[in-house]
Amino acid sequence: AGGKGVVEAGVVDDHRDALEAAKEGQKSTQSFVNDQSDHDSGHQGHDHSHSQEHSRRSDHDHSHAHVHASNHAGIGTFVYQARRPFHPRRLTAFLKRLPIVRGLPETQEEIVNYDKEDKQQLAVDNILKKVLRSKGFTWCADSNVAALYWSHAGSSFEMQCLGRWWATLPREEWPPEAVSMILADFDDADHLEENASTSVGDRRQEVVFIGQGLGDSSNQHSLRDELDSCLLDNEEWDSFLSQREKENELQSTFTNPLNVQMAG
Repeated sequence: AGGKGVVEAGVVDDHRDALEAAKEGQKSTQSFVNDQSDHDSGHQGHDHSHSQEHSRRSDHDHSHAHVHASNHAGIGTFVYQARRPFHPRRLTAFLKRLPIVRGLPETQEEIVNYDKEDKQQLAVDNILKKVLRSKGFTWCADSNVAALYWSHAGSSFEMQCLGRWWATLPREEWPPEAVSMILADFDDADHLEENASTSVGDRRQEVVFIGQGLGDSSNQHSLRDELDSCLLDNEEWDSFLSQREKENELQSTFTNPLNVQMAG
């Protein structure tokens, strides 16, 4: 990540619109997916073999929320939120269970305790196969600095780095006109970087999903659980905190197989 905070205004504005639409339930879900064909046609990549992986469950506390907009022809929305980073390999394994064929690495993320015959796993796979679109802010454990943006439309996926999390920059470097908007994304308006074990600033998972059946609360719960399992568990979180000021060590400890593109 460079020396700036999250600077892709168009992406940020689009994300806020999608998030508000999902939370308020005042916008047809169709308008959220109408860009998927453009994304597919303009995104070049390669096919990969889908590995099936079920990640370890973490037993930590973290904040999350899931809401849905009004259904449109059986299509609903779900917002996943958390304040702990994803383990990059477990996240990659999760992404490979979505109907994505372009933009993911060919590496095989081995899934722990995954049983193709398990009815619960089959049910989750069925939910994931029906996700049409997903996008939002992402925090991966290989960096304490990089503000990532996940974008999946149809069969294509891209992860971009939009800049640095604003929490990593002195407040005098923030645009004065954007301070209130920046702080709205903080878990604590009085956040201090040295207190990262209790407050993480604007670092977050905030991903909007849209797909068939996602207006169903049980499907939302299942999707939330799968994403929760991709977060760092308590032991990994302690390791992350001990290395958070050393990006090279984080990259070595939490290897990221995803190809992260620099925005702009």
